[in-house]
This record gives sequence, structure tokens and C-alpha cells, in this order.
Amino acid sequence: MEEIFKQYGSTIITVMAIIAVIGILVLVIGNDNTSIVYKAFSELINGFYEKANTAAGFSATP
Repeated sequence: MEEIFKQYGSTIITVMAIIAVIGILVLVIGNDNTSIVYKAFSELINGFYEKANTAAGFSATP
């Protein structure tokens, strides 16, 4: 076991770090409408759409 860690220790640590980064990215970005990034992007687009309609003189509600 000690021999394995001497030869492959840095590789094992690197692989575990990459897996941890991928896990964190999946938690933050997510894959559906409950993710933080999706909510922020959706609010940004909706805010822009409302401001553009107001500036153009259109009503937001039909």
C-alpha cells in the first residue's frame, strides 16, 4: 500500500481534486431551473425585457 501511494499519490490527489471541482460546478450551475446560475440569468433576461418594453412605450401586460 505504501508503495502504491509513493508512486501514484500525486495522481490520486489530482484525480480527487478534479472530481471535487466537477462536483462543486454541478452544485452551483445545476441542470434545471433550481440552480443559482439559471435563476440569476432568468432574472437578468426578464429585467431586460421589462425595461426594454417600458423604454419603447409598450405595456408589460396585454
